[in-house]
Amino acid sequence: MSEKLLGYNGKIAFVNLKNENVEIKELNQQMAINYLGGTGLSAKITYDLLSDEDYKILRNDPFSSVNPLIFATGPVTGTIRPSSGRYTVTGISPLTGIWGEGSSGGYFCISLRNSGFDAIVLTEKAKNPVFLYIHDKNFEFKDASNIWGKDCYETQKIIKKELNNEKIRVANIGPAGENLVKFGAIINDEGRAVGRCGLGALMGSKKLKAIAIHGVERVEIADIETCKKLRKQAEMEAQGDFLKATAPHLFSLYGTNSYLDIGMMQGDTPGYYFTETEFLAEKLTAKTIKEKYPVFGYNCAGCTLKCGKITIIEHDGKEIKVDGPEYESVAALGTLCGVFDPKHVILASHMCNVYGMDTISTGVSIAFLIYLVENNLGIDKIKLHLNGIKIEDIRWGNGELILKLVDKISTREGIGNILAEGVRVMAKKFGVDPELAAHVKGLEMPMHDPRAFAGQALSYMTCCVGANHEKGDWFGVEIGNINYSELRIRRAKTRDNIKGREKAVANLQDLRAIDDSAVNCNFINISFNHFIGYINAVTGFNYKKKTLIQVGERINNIKRVINCNLGITKEDDKLPKHLTKILSSGRTAGVKLDLKENLTQYYKGRGWDWETGRPTEDKLKELTII
Repeated sequence: MSEKLLGYNGKIAFVNLKNENVEIKELNQQMAINYLGGTGLSAKITYDLLSDEDYKILRNDPFSSVNPLIFATGPVTGTIRPSSGRYTVTGISPLTGIWGEGSSGGYFCISLRNSGFDAIVLTEKAKNPVFLYIHDKNFEFKDASNIWGKDCYETQKIIKKELNNEKIRVANIGPAGENLVKFGAIINDEGRAVGRCGLGALMGSKKLKAIAIHGVERVEIADIETCKKLRKQAEMEAQGDFLKATAPHLFSLYGTNSYLDIGMMQGDTPGYYFTETEFLAEKLTAKTIKEKYPVFGYNCAGCTLKCGKITIIEHDGKEIKVDGPEYESVAALGTLCGVFDPKHVILASHMCNVYGMDTISTGVSIAFLIYLVENNLGIDKIKLHLNGIKIEDIRWGNGELILKLVDKISTREGIGNILAEGVRVMAKKFGVDPELAAHVKGLEMPMHDPRAFAGQALSYMTCCVGANHEKGDWFGVEIGNINYSELRIRRAKTRDNIKGREKAVANLQDLRAIDDSAVNCNFINISFNHFIGYINAVTGFNYKKKTLIQVGERINNIKRVINCNLGITKEDDKLPKHLTKILSSGRTAGVKLDLKENLTQYYKGRGWDWETGRPTEDKLKELTII
C-alpha cells in the first residue's frame, strides 16, 4: 500500500461558525481505511468530538451548538465508477434526536470533492445569517441577511450572481430550514435534496444559509486503468443479464416513478395513510405524467442512468420547470393522501423543493392529519390549531389542501406548526394513540410498506436513522434487482418470512453503509468483486471481501453506539402497530408481521446486547471502535 493517501484530499476542515475560525487537520490514513469517507468518516469524527456531557445536552436539544453538521465526500465520489456523483451530510437529527444522515446527487458533490477537503465539519452557530464560500482552499464568511427568507431556487441564483461565477455549486436551505421545520432539507443543483432527518433544520439553527464552492483541486487516484477495465466489464456483464440491461432504460425513460404501479402490484406502495395498497395507480405513473406534460431527463455527475427528470407544467398562467417528481414524492404526496390529480402532486413536490422540505415526512405528516380527521380522532385538539383551514376540507383526495398545508408547514403557521414537528409529536399534541404515528425512532415511514417484505420491515426496525429505505433496500432484493449471493443477499421463495436471513439483512445494511461512505449512488448494483475493485483501484488499499464488509459493519456499529449514547435501546427497534395491522385486500392481504424472533437473531449476528441494545464490548473491540 502506498504511503501517500490516494483517492483523498487528505484534509478535514473544522469550521467554527461562531468565531469564523477554520482549522485544517490531516486525514489519518488508518481512519480512511477503517471508515472510508462520507457517512462513515463523519460518524467517526462525530464520535470523537462528542463528550458524555454533549450527549446529555443533545438528548434535550438537538439544536444545541455542540451538534456538528458535516458535509463529506468519499474516495469514489466523482470517479469513473458508475453513479459516483454523490455527497453526504450528517448530524444529530432535530427530527429524531439520534444519528441523522442523508445524501444527494447532482454536481455539488464534484465541487466539494475538488475543494481540497474530504469533509467540512461545521461547529457552533453563527451570530447572524451567513453563507460559506470555499475556493482555492480558502473559506470566506459572507453576509446572508439579504437572502435569509429566500427560497432554495432563488438563493442559488442570487449567490452565483453575487460571486459572479456560474461554475460555483451551491447547497442551501429555504424557509423551512430557517423556520426549523424538523424535516427541513438541504437543496443543491436546483432541486436535488438531502431530504431525510431534518438536517436542513440543523443548518438553519446554525444560521448557515448556504455553502458555495468553486472546487479546482484534483484528487489523485491509484490506478485509473483498472477503473476503466472494471467499468467495461460491468457494461459487458449487464448486456448478458436481461434485468440489468433493461432496468437502466426504464430509469432513463421514466425515472424513479417507474416503480409506482410495480410497487402497488407488489403491495409495496402505500395508500391512504398505510391502510390500503390498491388504488388507481395509473393516474400517477411516470408514463401518465409523461403523456400529459413535457418531461426531460438529466443525469447526476458521471452517471449513465439518467434517472433525473424535469417536468414542465403551467400554474397561475406561468410555465414552471419542476424537478421530478420522484417516486417517493408521488407516493407520499399522492397515493398516501388519496390524491390522484398529477398536477396537485407535482406542484406539492415542487413546493417542498422550493421551501426545502423532505417530501416523505411532509406527505406522511399530512396523511396522518387526514387519517385522524377521517376517523374522528383528536378532532377537538386539531380544531384549536387550524387557522385558515376548514375541518371539512381535511379529507382524502383534496389536492388543494395538500398545497395549503405545504405552505403552512414551511412557515409554521397554524396547524402547520404542529405538522412541522413530524408524526411522533403530532400524536402527542393531538392526544391520540402514539402507535398510530407511522415512524421508526421518529423518522417517518418511506413509501415501501413493511408488510410487503419482512426483510424491509426488519431493516426499518434496526436502521441507524430509523425508517429509511435506502440504508437497507431489501425490497430491491425481493423484486430481483439486488443479488449478492456471497453475502447471502438474494431473493427467497417467501418474502413475508425472513427466518434464517437476518444476517443477510445486516449485510445489506453494511453494504449500503459502504456506498454512503465511498460515496456513490446504490441505483447501479455492480458485482461485489467490482465493489471491492473500484475502491482498491482508487485508494490503493487492499480490501478483501471480508475486510471490506467489515468496514460497513464497523460504520453501522459506531452509529449504533452514538444512538445508544443518545438514549436508544432495544425497545426502540420496533414498528408502530399501525404498520402491522392486517390488510384485507391487495398483494399483502392477510400478512401478519411478527419479527421478535428475527430481531433476536439479528442481535446475535450483530453482536448487540439483548438487554441494552448496545454493541457488546467484545464486538466494539473486534471492530477496533474501542
